Formats: sequence, structure tokens, C-alpha cells
Amino acid sequence: MKKKGLVLFLLSALLFTACGTEKNKTEETDKLTVVTSFYPVYLLAQEIVQGAEGIRLENMAQPQTGCLHDYELSISDMKLLETADIFIINGGGMESFLEQALERYPELTVVDTSEGIALLEEEAHHHHDEEEEAEAHEHEHEHEGNSHIWLSPARAAQQAESIAAALSEMDQADAAVFAENAARFQEETDALLQEAAQLNLPEGTEAEVFHEGFAYFAELFGMEIASGIFVDEYQVPSAKELTEAADEAREHNIRFFLTAADDGRIYAETLAQETGETITLLDPLTTAAKGNPSYIERMRRNIQAVAQHWKEAAA
Repeated sequence: MKKKGLVLFLLSALLFTACGTEKNKTEETDKLTVVTSFYPVYLLAQEIVQGAEGIRLENMAQPQTGCLHDYELSISDMKLLETADIFIINGGGMESFLEQALERYPELTVVDTSEGIALLEEEAHHHHDEEEEAEAHEHEHEHEGNSHIWLSPARAAQQAESIAAALSEMDQADAAVFAENAARFQEETDALLQEAAQLNLPEGTEAEVFHEGFAYFAELFGMEIASGIFVDEYQVPSAKELTEAADEAREHNIRFFLTAADDGRIYAETLAQETGETITLLDPLTTAAKGNPSYIERMRRNIQAVAQHWKEAAA
């Protein structure tokens, strides 16, 4: 009898567990599954969905992925998109894989957060000679402009507003939460703009940029871009190119060399040393950071990095 009682107990426990698992699955699927294309968009979506109980937020490209130029969808990406109720992208030509995704999932609801936002023109890459230029041209990205708009606080606020509006249509129960979060984020980005304006750089201050997105940082501080040197898998700057850039930096008394902690850093350091300056290391927000700081925290650190560099340069 004891054995029979034990068996019945175990069967009951298994049945209870199975029912509980099914219930959890049902509760999970009741949520609106929101998938973002890559980490900067995920950071913005996080700002909007805080406190919203009806949202399941997932990021597609791994947080270790940089910008999505030439990104190819993986099997796991496809599986995630299959579960998505809404797919939020940066837009501006950043997601070159979008056509492929829509061919597979034609009913996928896509929110392009760049709609209605003025993009900066892309800075031209430096090319080495006609043969290399022709080769590089084969790999040019078909962008509508400079798609790194999340690095502009004002434009990021517009992106966040687009996210809030799209989510409100699909999850009306949390619409007030989305609106409140969007308003808060607008106030916080306005504060970032005020902090940048307080630096008050001299008119005509120029910068060398080593990441396409940092053109938006130059704009934020009223800097002019002397030139852009961008390193990718298809090209690296030649010695001649670096020499010309160093001559230009000395001639124009360039004080800012804006770079990320990527392959462009070594070239930024080389040019900075040639002109007696130091680099300004900035965060493009394309990968996860220790402690998972928010968009506002990471952008504030960038502004502080520029301010600190100018303070030291002017001393």
C-alpha cells in the first residue's frame, strides 16, 4: 500500500508540474513578442517598455555584434523572427538583410524607427588608388545616408517615440506606460543636449572621425569633420593616406580624434601622436556593456569623454 500510495503521489506531482508548465507557456504567449534588430534599437526599446507587463522584449543580433553592415541572418535569428509579433529596426539602410527576412516572413510587422528622421550624409571613405577604389566600390553599402542615428540624442528620442506609437497600437493596455516612458526619455535626451551645449566649443572646431556614427557626435558638439577614416574587412588606410591625414590634422590644428575601441583605434592613435594630441575614445553603443547601463548613461559618458578631452587640451 505504501508503494501504491507513493506511485499515486508521484503521478499527481508530475501531472501538477505538467499543468503548471503549460500554464506558464500560455502566459508567455499572451505577451506581445517584440524583437529588435540589434543592440542600439534594443536599448531604445528597453526605455519604452519599462513597466509594461504585456511585453516580451527580445534582441535578435547578439549584443556582441557591432553595426549590421553585411550581417547575415542565422538559423537562430530566423527562429526568433518566427515568434515575433513586431520587429523593430533602426532603418536608414542599416538592416541590409530585411528583404531576406520579409521574403521568409511576409506577414511580419516591421517598424522602421528612422522614418521621418533627417539622416546626415555619409562621410566618404578614403580610398588608396583607382584599383582599390573600384574594389571597395563593389562592397559599398546601399545606405540612404548615415544610418547611425541612435548616436544623436535628439534623433534617438524620435526613434523612441516611433517605438512607443507602434507598441501602443498593438498593446493598448500598456499605451499609457509607453507614452509616459517616451516623455521621460525625451526629457532625458534634452538634458544630454544641454550638457553637450555647455561645452561651447569654438566655432570651426574640427575632428577626425574613425567610426561612421561619430559624425553625429561631431554634429552634437558643433564640430566640423575634417575627414573620416573607416576600417572594415574590405579596406584599411594606406601609409600615404595616413600621411595626408596627419598633414591635414597639423594644418588645421585638429584637436579631436573620435574613435571607438575597434580596429580604427590604432589609426586614430597614430594620427593623434603625429599631431601631439590624444584620442577621444567613444562608445558607439553597438555592443553590451558591463552592468548593462542604459542608453542615457552610456551617452552621458560619451559627452563627458569629449568634455574631459577638451578640458585637458585647453589646459
